[in-house]
Amino acid sequence: MSAREPSGLLSFVHPAVQRTAVVLLHGLCSTPDELLTVQSALRDGGYAVHPMSIPGYSFDANAPMQQAAPFQQWLDSIEAQVTTLRETHERVLLVGISAGSSLALGAAIRCGDAVDALVLMSTTLRFDGWAIPRTQVLLPLAYYTPLGRLWQYRERPPYGVKNERVRAWIERELRHRKISRAGSSVIGVSHLREHHRLIRHVRANLHRVQCDRVLALHAQQDEVASVANLEILARGLRCRSFRSVVVSNSYHMITIDNDRQQVVRETVAFADEVAHGTGADAPISSLKAS
Repeated sequence: MSAREPSGLLSFVHPAVQRTAVVLLHGLCSTPDELLTVQSALRDGGYAVHPMSIPGYSFDANAPMQQAAPFQQWLDSIEAQVTTLRETHERVLLVGISAGSSLALGAAIRCGDAVDALVLMSTTLRFDGWAIPRTQVLLPLAYYTPLGRLWQYRERPPYGVKNERVRAWIERELRHRKISRAGSSVIGVSHLREHHRLIRHVRANLHRVQCDRVLALHAQQDEVASVANLEILARGLRCRSFRSVVVSNSYHMITIDNDRQQVVRETVAFADEVAHGTGADAPISSLKAS
């Protein structure tokens, strides 16, 4: 249910919330299911929530092989969504996880003041988590050589999840199909190459993000991207309010791991601040550990 659909519940939704749209951006070669917990909570709060599936970025169940489009086309899709939403809403908030955070930043750079705020979860502007092998530094060579076309990254434990029950559930899903709530079982080199290009673009242009408010949520034990990624954001962004929250009992996929309820609460509270125009006085690079 969107915030603008007729319903008896909407009489209790503040008009400022109804005028705020939220765009959800999942991780690389995955599906909007990664953000279902956030999606449900925001919709329950009365927000118009728009989870995106992006051609050449999202997992395509009908494709025998997943082929990536150039990252500029990913941003084109988000820009078109933002432009459409600005016709009917006063504010647009982008929420991304993992590579979806890179997308949110890239879209904010592209769209300028049409994007009012960002929620960045498990931001991956540098692959430096504890599970990343040292040979990762050689991976860009595979992106741009002929042999690299034959290479695929295959997901393996812990699948971005510390919770053992959730991890076992993901393993069962991946045994029966190519996708789970934590993402695709394999990611092709074309997707990884375009994400690498997107990261380079974003890091070079962080200062061009015009939105006033950014909330970054990250796991202390993220095995893919360490909390040092928060420092990259803090140094590069020029927004009026940047707040980071570090959760203590999850890995990379914080929306489905042990701290998912805290992640949901922080996201909804931030959306409320954006909708009502409150809470924007936090100094840049403030850090909240929990």
